[in-house]
Amino acid sequence: MLKRSAWAAAMAAGFLLVHPGGPASALQDCASDCADLSVGSNANIPANSGGSVTVSFRQGPDDGQAGEGNDDIAAIAFSIGIPGDGSGNPLVLKCDGGQLASNAVSVGGAISSEFQVVVENESCNSRERCLCPTGQQQRDDFINLVIYGPKDLPEGGPVEIPRLPDGNLLTLNMQAGDGVQPGDTVDLHLFCEQDNGSPARPEFTADVSIGDQAAIDQTADRDADRSRITCGSGKITFVDAVSGCDGDCNMDGMVAINELIQGVNISLGNLDVSVCTAMDGNGDGSVAINELIKAVNNALNGCPT
Repeated sequence: MLKRSAWAAAMAAGFLLVHPGGPASALQDCASDCADLSVGSNANIPANSGGSVTVSFRQGPDDGQAGEGNDDIAAIAFSIGIPGDGSGNPLVLKCDGGQLASNAVSVGGAISSEFQVVVENESCNSRERCLCPTGQQQRDDFINLVIYGPKDLPEGGPVEIPRLPDGNLLTLNMQAGDGVQPGDTVDLHLFCEQDNGSPARPEFTADVSIGDQAAIDQTADRDADRSRITCGSGKITFVDAVSGCDGDCNMDGMVAINELIQGVNISLGNLDVSVCTAMDGNGDGSVAINELIKAVNNALNGCPT
């Protein structure tokens, strides 16, 4: 076990800080024994409203050493470009009074009780840019996130640092920005060292970094200049207005069998909710039994007119 003070000091020492600047050296892609971080997929979002994109994580394969290695990751820091290329703000997170709205970032149920999720660039405070600007401040086209545990600390003594579970870590509930038209696309890019500077990483973002339960940086094998985590980026396509029919993934006015199968797989955690946001009726980043029932009824009885 690590004392909380030792864990906090290790985080501050390096791998969880979001800072400006480029990668220290060119890294090769992870070839084997990889952990994985992925954001979204080739998802559709209505141009007149918005939709959900899920960030998921998978530990590396068991290396036989308890608490150490990229199979025992306990903390992760990363930046997602939305699109992060300086082209504007086609995707935005809903804000309320200079802060993110309560449902803008939904923490996954598997980590909600044990892990803290920090959106580092949520509010501008004394800065000139952030996700939720006020006045003349600039809106960021990226989001900086840190996930670590434990969320709550005991009164004293050593604490056990929890290991991140595989699966969905959180859901970003985003809206289409000004000027977005159906057919427009936006890249969701996880900035990683193996990008080797292309695309350029915006200032005040950081490449993906991971640390294990022993507070050791496990992002890369520095001796071999090879990453130990793969980064899966996604793409959003803006489509016409929402059909208003639960379960109508492709918005053609009906719910087909393949769409119901997608809904079941999303509910089981086998597919990202961004594959069919029409299944997620309440926008919480998951598909519950009642939402599947609505989709089945629409398949049997037809979509509401």
